[in-house]
Formats: sequence, structure tokens, C-alpha cells
Amino acid sequence: RRIEELFPRAQVASAKQVADSISGSLVDAASLSKRLGTALAALAAVAAFLLAVLLTLSSVGKRVRELGTLKALGWTQRLVVRQVVGESVAQGLAGGLVGVVLGVLAAVAIGALGPTLTATSSTGGGEGFFGLGQVTARTVTDQVALTAPVSAGVLVTGFALAVVGGLRAGAAGAFRASQLRPADALRQVE
Repeated sequence: RRIEELFPRAQVASAKQVADSISGSLVDAASLSKRLGTALAALAAVAAFLLAVLLTLSSVGKRVRELGTLKALGWTQRLVVRQVVGESVAQGLAGGLVGVVLGVLAAVAIGALGPTLTATSSTGGGEGFFGLGQVTARTVTDQVALTAPVSAGVLVTGFALAVVGGLRAGAAGAFRASQLRPADALRQVE
């Protein structure tokens, strides 16, 4: 209050107000990075699903003759659909397992090779009362290691997304395969 009275244009803040402001900024930055990470993860999942669907449709397009031959030999539409969906789900299972293993290995590598951040904060100092400012001065240093925590929930979710992606891609490919007519498929020359 005394400083505000002597210097009316000065802005005075207590140590608690400054600390609250800094921690508020850190919380805002943390929530922003979390929202950005979630948005990027969702975008990557959508892109992966679309890519799986496109690859499955391409595979069915290249296998028109094979699928048409199976239908001509007596396979029902249901068997052809089951075949295409089964292949896609198997690829989703394999991709999910490989993804979980690679994710765990990447998390372990980040934990082992990740940098350590150091933060230093100084308080007090100056002349102080009877030269006691140096006695009350305090410097605090904290180190934070960069880690990539892995939880069972994240692993299960990633695996489930891979299987669902395979199932969705298989459904799209199966729909395309079910539309094939045996005569048209056998007429195509490669």
C-alpha cells in the first residue's frame, strides 16, 4: 500500500498474486496442449480409417476376377462378404498388435533418452533489514524428466481402434465385393 501511495502509476503485486498468475498460465498452456493433442489424435484416427477403407476397396478392385470366380463356383454373396471382412479384421488385429508393441517401445525409448528440463526460481535477496537480505534469499531448482506414460486403457483403446478400423474397411470392401456379378468379373481381362 505504501508503494502505491508513493508511486500512483506503479502496479504492485504480491508474491502470491504473481505465483497465481504464473500457475494459471501454466494450467492454460497444459490444457491447450491437451486439447491440441486430442484433436491431432482424432484427425490421425480418421485419416487411418479412410486409408484402410481406400486400401481395402483397391484390393477388392484388383481381386474382381478372383471374387467373381468364387461366386461362379457357387459361393454365396454372404461367403464372399465374410471372406473380405475376415481378411480386413485379421489385418486390423495384426496392425493393432504391431501398433501396441511399437507404441510401448517408443514410450520406453522416450523415457530412456528423453531430455530433463530444469526450472530455477529465486526469491529474496538485496540489502534487506540490517543486511539480512542475503540470509533470506532462497533459490529453488527443480528437474522434470520428459516421459511418455503408457496405461493399459490407452493400449486397449489403440488396439480396439485398429480392429474397428479393419472391420469398417472390411465392410466397405465387402459391400463392393457383394455388388460383383460373376459374368462381369470373368469377362474382365487383366
